[in-house]
Amino acid sequence: MKKIAILISIATVVWSNNQALAGEHGAHCLNIISGEMKKCRVIISDRNNSLEMNFKSEKFQDVNMKLRGNQITEISTGEYAKKRAKETIGASLILGPLGALVGMFAKQDRTQLAIEYVDYQNNKNVTMIDIPTKHSEPLMKDLEILTGLQIRSSE
Repeated sequence: MKKIAILISIATVVWSNNQALAGEHGAHCLNIISGEMKKCRVIISDRNNSLEMNFKSEKFQDVNMKLRGNQITEISTGEYAKKRAKETIGASLILGPLGALVGMFAKQDRTQLAIEYVDYQNNKNVTMIDIPTKHSEPLMKDLEILTGLQIRSSE
């Protein structure tokens, strides 16, 4: 019996050490085409060093997003996220999403994260993730681990 317990313990340690960070979070993500927040799955993978935002609706599959951790330059939340999103969207001349963002920040029990990144053409962009506050802490920790960045906040 003792040998079986030791074997199970060793197998558990070996298995857990080989598992990569793979956080999956239900949220709403910014659809860059319509400028609206749509239901999505946010997947953070240490193994792939990536953040994926996959929309649940079949009609939005062409705007799914995958970013490498080193493409992300800043993560912010609260009023600071609102300010950074407006600045980045204004700078990139994508004014459509601005109206949706203003309404989104009025929600009380949700946390919004602005994720600034550099795309493959070396342009600075921003996307947004909106998640219930009670579920936001694991997502924020996963993002900090993935990027090595600290989330900026000004609540």
